[in-house]
Amino acid sequence: MSPKEKAKKEYGLAYFKKMYSDWKDNSEINIDSKKARYAKARSYAQGSQNVSKYKDLLDVQGDTSYLNLDWTPVNIIPKFLDLIVNDLSNQEYEVLANATDPISETKREQDKNRMFAQMLVKPGLEELSKVTGYDLRQKGYIPRTQEELDIHMALSYKQATEVAMEKGIKFIMDLNNFDGIKKAVIRDLIVCGVGACKTYVDPNSGVKVKRVDPANLITSYTNNEDYSDIQHAGEVYTITIGELKRIAGDQLSEEDYVKIAGEYSGKNSNDTISPNYESYINQYQHEHEYDKFRVTVMDAEFFSVNDLKYEKKKNAYGGYTVRKKEYNYKKPKTSKFEREMIKTSLKVVYSGMYIVGTDFVLNYGLAKNMMRKKSNLTETKLSYVVYAPGTHKMINKSMVERMIPFADQIQLAHLKLQQIIAKARPKGAAFELGALENVSKGDGGTFTPMELQEIYDQTGNIYYRTLNDEGQPTSAIPVQELENGIGGDMNKLIAIYQHNLQMIRDVTGVNEAKEGAKPPSEALVGVQKLQILASNNATRNINDGYLSLTKRVAECICMRLQDIIKNKAKFKSYSNALGKGTMSMMKMNGDISHHEFGILLEVAPDEDQKLQLEQNLQMSLAQKEMRLEDVITIRSIKNMKLANQVLMFRRRKYQEEEERKAKEAQMQNAKIQQQAAQQQAQIKQQEMQMLAQMQAQEAQMKSQSKIQEMQAEYQLKDQLDSKQHQRRMKEIALNNSGKEKVANVSGEVKLKSQDKSAYNQSRIVEQKRDRALPLSQLEEMPQVEENPENPIPNILK
Repeated sequence: MSPKEKAKKEYGLAYFKKMYSDWKDNSEINIDSKKARYAKARSYAQGSQNVSKYKDLLDVQGDTSYLNLDWTPVNIIPKFLDLIVNDLSNQEYEVLANATDPISETKREQDKNRMFAQMLVKPGLEELSKVTGYDLRQKGYIPRTQEELDIHMALSYKQATEVAMEKGIKFIMDLNNFDGIKKAVIRDLIVCGVGACKTYVDPNSGVKVKRVDPANLITSYTNNEDYSDIQHAGEVYTITIGELKRIAGDQLSEEDYVKIAGEYSGKNSNDTISPNYESYINQYQHEHEYDKFRVTVMDAEFFSVNDLKYEKKKNAYGGYTVRKKEYNYKKPKTSKFEREMIKTSLKVVYSGMYIVGTDFVLNYGLAKNMMRKKSNLTETKLSYVVYAPGTHKMINKSMVERMIPFADQIQLAHLKLQQIIAKARPKGAAFELGALENVSKGDGGTFTPMELQEIYDQTGNIYYRTLNDEGQPTSAIPVQELENGIGGDMNKLIAIYQHNLQMIRDVTGVNEAKEGAKPPSEALVGVQKLQILASNNATRNINDGYLSLTKRVAECICMRLQDIIKNKAKFKSYSNALGKGTMSMMKMNGDISHHEFGILLEVAPDEDQKLQLEQNLQMSLAQKEMRLEDVITIRSIKNMKLANQVLMFRRRKYQEEEERKAKEAQMQNAKIQQQAAQQQAQIKQQEMQMLAQMQAQEAQMKSQSKIQEMQAEYQLKDQLDSKQHQRRMKEIALNNSGKEKVANVSGEVKLKSQDKSAYNQSRIVEQKRDRALPLSQLEEMPQVEENPENPIPNILK
């Protein structure tokens, strides 16, 4: 069929009617039976199931007027349901986008080779930096070994496009409150056995994600848990005609709405339409009476394959031109140039909204924003993501449905316990009146049996007689205690209650350790951990279903983000939230589909895995095989396989570093010892040199001292000789001067004597001549003054 025929509303209407009919009437996918199952399971999940079945079981006649019981259901299933839902909801995960297209792979390989080259040249550059004095070391992260490079590429390496896409997916999920959707989907998986989501592009708010109620879900037949081979999907729900007008726009007239209202008059809890409906028009709100009517619509989409024809025609210049042709185009029988027909098939999605029970279809046509791989334009996918764990021929049994039979037995046991408790009698006593009658008081009077009972109740004493009325002895016991109370039935019902509670634990896999009930006192910690691990394994299929839904929703968001960046208005609004750099990077990479972006969920390890890893870390830390920084880094890794690889690598690296440090310390110690030995030798040599020098200095000092002594002695001798010489010279001089003085004195004396003698002689002569006085009257000779500088030595005096 040609695409034009498929695009007509008649084709869509026929397809949707058949689709709805199969959903309603097909025995294998009959929705009425499914809806009844889902409604029953949800009532048990809320603890609000119908109690009429219990009334029928307790009284076959249906008359419960004599049963004063509390019919409120025991909330056993809600407890287990909340436990599983909360446990799975608390599981941490991170959405990762890994670019797998050829361009990204090439860039990743180039970056890896670049870091490997930097690793090889790093020692040479460091040595060259030392030699030249210039800082030639490379900046950024440089691995030390090939293994470290591999771990870095697996753990830390991220391209800008991958980071941008991860931020975009997280933003869309947060914008649509995916945490709330996640919890509702997990609840659907447990209660109904089916979970479903839908992604679409809203013209006003961008990429949207919503939960689909399994009771409203329509799909084609499948035998796969992930519904990967379905041909159509949709959901049935009710909306008001007023909302329908907003969606339809001008596609329907008011007469059409009147027909629709007539079809749903008295249905879907609607009132019967008034014959004179025009009188109910609100002149202020411009609403009709039927605008509040709720109508059932089926919002659905289906796959189809459109054949495309292209003609490859040779031109006059020797080349070819390729042009798209109509579906019914046929190649001309005669042509001037060579022609070749090229046919291809394209998988497409048609979508629309069918108003159930009418002949109206809205917004029918090729779906907008089809999620299609840009590298493979022939494939696309539906907007619905569905998962049903354990499905077989469209049928599976949810976990809540497995618990219902045992929950009913628990409820019956609970009601029976109420009956037993209500019928229980207090403890009493049986009195033998014959033994209590005519019992004497001792004062002539007698006790009545009631007086004796009162005495017995107050004191515990009993007065009775052992003779009957004929005076014959009797062996009757006057008082017998009656146990009454609840009796053994209570314990039997409690055992039944516990048995069915244990059966619920068995069918769900939620044991006492996981349930949080008080474990046995003799249970070891390791046994409890094994029980919790076994419980986790029992709910693994539900967890896998939830993670599968989350992963496929992330893939749909990825492709829709790549489509929506072509919308300038949405690009601007998302840029404000994600940043222009992120959106620009996504725009540059807009031709890469989710297969080029491999979407992965990195799920956080469970408690047992965390415990094992923590024990290994603590052991390594205690044995000083790792640094605290390495432990903190490993704890942040959610991939347990990668965390263990990093643990082994860091331990080995730390050991190598410690060995290297030990060798360096040993070499340093040897060097220090060698230096110490050299220093000792140098010190000894210096001591010897100093000793020799000291000895030489001592010898020199002795020699100098001896020389100085000799010089001093010589000087002293010289001084002594000089003194002696001087003394001798002085003595000689003195002797000579003395002698000279003596000689002078002697000469003077002689001269004086001679002069005196001459004088006397002359006087004598004079006297003789009579010219002079006599000698006795003559004056003495004048005295010769002595020279004080040349005194006459004492020896001469």
